[in-house]
Amino acid sequence: MVHSVLLFDAPGAVSALHAAMAGRDDLVVEMSTDALRALEAAARTRPDVIVSRLSIDGFSGTELLTRFQTSSPGSAIVVRFGTDDLARLSTCLRSGAKGIVATDDDDDAVISVIRKLTASTPGATTAGNGGVTLSDRVALELGITIADRLTETDVLRHELGDLRDKVSQGTAAKADFLSNISHELRTPVTVAKGIAHVLRNPGIDDSERSEFLDALRLSLDKLMGIVDEIITMSELERGTFELHLADIDLTPIAHAVVTSTRERHPSISIEASIAASLPVTADPDRVAGVVEELLDNACRFSLDGASVEISARSMSEGIVVNVTDHGDGLDRNVAKRSFDEPFSTGEGVLRKTKAGVGVGLHLARQLVIEHGGTLWTDPLPGGGTRVAFCIPASGATTPAHQADPA
Repeated sequence: MVHSVLLFDAPGAVSALHAAMAGRDDLVVEMSTDALRALEAAARTRPDVIVSRLSIDGFSGTELLTRFQTSSPGSAIVVRFGTDDLARLSTCLRSGAKGIVATDDDDDAVISVIRKLTASTPGATTAGNGGVTLSDRVALELGITIADRLTETDVLRHELGDLRDKVSQGTAAKADFLSNISHELRTPVTVAKGIAHVLRNPGIDDSERSEFLDALRLSLDKLMGIVDEIITMSELERGTFELHLADIDLTPIAHAVVTSTRERHPSISIEASIAASLPVTADPDRVAGVVEELLDNACRFSLDGASVEISARSMSEGIVVNVTDHGDGLDRNVAKRSFDEPFSTGEGVLRKTKAGVGVGLHLARQLVIEHGGTLWTDPLPGGGTRVAFCIPASGATTPAHQADPA
C-alpha cells in the first residue's frame, strides 16, 4: 500500500528528510519550505500524513495545525519540535496532532512514526481514531520531564505536611484543611508518578501511551485546580483579588459547563434549562468556575442514577442561576458550613467519600459577592437542596474590585 506524505520544514531539514524517503516504494513524498504553499499542497493532494515543524514562517504551532486540518481534514499531522519545548506537547495534542517527533530525531525515527500512523488500518491513517504516536526520544524526554515536575510537587506536599505538624494555633477548620489538602494531593501525585514511570519505557504501546497521557492530564489538572483555589482564597483574604470584567453572554458558558460536568459524572442525569441569551458584565473565567462548582457539588453528593437540574434566566433582580439536586444530594447544613468556614468539606478526613479540599463553596460565594451578587441555599420539601446565585445583568453597577484595563 502506497501512502502520500507532505513535508513542511526549513530548507535544510526538509531536503534531508525528503532524500531519506525518496527511495521508499511505499511512500510518495511532496515537500515545501513555504507555509502558504504547503497549505495549498495539503488542500490539493490530501496527503495521508503531514509532517510539519511546530512553529515556522510566523505561524504559531496551534495556528499551523488548525490551518492544515482545515485544508486536509483526513490527514494525520506529525509535529516536529525541540525536546526543550515539551511543555507545549499538551497544546499540540489538544490541537489534533497524531504524531510527535523531535527536531533532532534522525530520519529513520520520523519514517517509523509515519509508518505506524499509516499501518494501523490498511489504506487509512489513525487521524480519526484518537491514537497518538510518539518517537522513542520524545517519549523518554517526556517521562523525564514529568518525573522532575512531580518531584517538585512531592516536595511541596511534604512541606505542607511539615507545616501541619507545626501549626499549634488557629481554628479547627484550618487544621482540618491541612489534612484535607494532603489527602487530596496524594491521589493525583501518586497516579502521575506511576504514569511518569511507565512513560520512561520506549516500548509501550501507542494506544496505551495515549491513555496514560490523558490520565496524566486529568491528575495534573486536579493539582492545578487545588492550587488555583488556594491562591484565590489567599488573594481574597489579603484584599488583593481583582476581577477581569467583560461584557459577556452567560448562556454559552453555562452550556459548556454542563457538557464538561456530564463527562465527569456520566451516572448523573443533568437537565438544563438555560435562556437563549444572558448578557452580563462579569469575569468569564470566575463565573464559569462558580457554575461548575455548584453543579459539580450537586453531582458529587448525588447517588448514581439521580438527576440534577440547572436553570439560568434573566429576572428583575439580575441573572439567576439555580442548581437543584434530589434525595441524597448536597446537604443544606454542609453547604451552610462551607459558606461560613472556608476550609470545611462536611466530612472527616479519615472517612471522606467525596472529593474536595473544602474551599469550593466558600470561594464560589465570595466570587459572587465580588460581582455584586449573592448566593444562597434552600432545602426542598421532598428532599434535596437548591443552591442559587444572582449577579447584576449588563448595564448594572460595576463591581468595585476589578483590574484596571490593560
